[in-house]
Amino acid sequence: MPRHDAQYALLHPNYVRDLEHNDDGTVNRLFIGPAHAQTTRELEVIVRIAIDGSGREAVVFHVMQLGPKFRRLREENPR
Repeated sequence: MPRHDAQYALLHPNYVRDLEHNDDGTVNRLFIGPAHAQTTRELEVIVRIAIDGSGREAVVFHVMQLGPKFRRLREENPR
């Protein structure tokens, strides 16, 4: 997946949800958004984000086309 597509999805999400809190003061956060402005193709991006105030860098560790697992999660848990 091109980096610029993942960045666009992160900056223009249409759905954001915390998936799990980790023991190290981070949370895995799901972002669902378009790959770019001229498409309906959506990406799922998961980022590990520090929530403990440590200032640690966020880490993107999962990017792929939106699959059935997270599509269903979004449908069952709208904002």
